[in-house]
Amino acid sequence: MGLDPASSKEKNYFTLLAFLFSAMTAFIGLLLWFTIRETLMITLTFLSFNHWKLSAVDNFSFVILGIGWLILVYFSFYYYKKGFKEGLGWSKILLLTGVQSLLFFTCKITMISTGLVTGITNILVAAAECFVGIGFIYYAKRRNKERNTDIHLPS
Repeated sequence: MGLDPASSKEKNYFTLLAFLFSAMTAFIGLLLWFTIRETLMITLTFLSFNHWKLSAVDNFSFVILGIGWLILVYFSFYYYKKGFKEGLGWSKILLLTGVQSLLFFTCKITMISTGLVTGITNILVAAAECFVGIGFIYYAKRRNKERNTDIHLPS
């Protein structure tokens, strides 16, 4: 038994979309990887962490964040592909991007609270990251709720 050509094209289209959006998530994740690492190292330096241990913490954090990034790439492809099949692809993209935005916000707030990053520009960027993250997550959850509450009456 062969596959229906229309469903095969649709499956290929969803796979392509999942690949493209997981590449976007991977790029944002790569930026996040280095941002988290930089925030960790600057915070440890600010807290007068033993400078002999900083090199080890830096190397281990690089490896652990790299493994996390690789998991994110594989997970996002699977998550997006499944989402597009279920008709929830856009809400899943918004949800994952919103979480990434909130992680950027957390790093920025950490840097601001230590006093190492100052200025109104950084505060406005942190506020924008927070609002974008919360907005994306809220909109994704609302779309999921609307999708799950649709009632289809038989004709």
